[in-house]
Amino acid sequence: MPFAAPTVDLEAEYQFWQVYDRVVRPLPGGGFRLAWLVLQKVYRDRMRFPDDTHPTALSRVLFGTNMTAERAAELEALYGLVSRRLAAVALRDRAARNTA
Repeated sequence: MPFAAPTVDLEAEYQFWQVYDRVVRPLPGGGFRLAWLVLQKVYRDRMRFPDDTHPTALSRVLFGTNMTAERAAELEALYGLVSRRLAAVALRDRAARNTA
């Protein structure tokens, strides 16, 4: 099933993930700097390919023949975090539009 891709403010997302990494728990994938590169790719791909299903969108992140199982798990975890974040942002946007 395709997902809703809300408009994303990358500066706000950068700040959100920076706080998440420091306060909630460290991001998987080698720390904030490396994780942010992956997060940006997920956001860009979601905007470019809004009709992708979750498995297809995840496959855009998991690419390359030299990927270890550990790295694939880190990328999948980051993808999951972004998916939940985008779902929450979409719900918040939808609620704001309904009350306006």
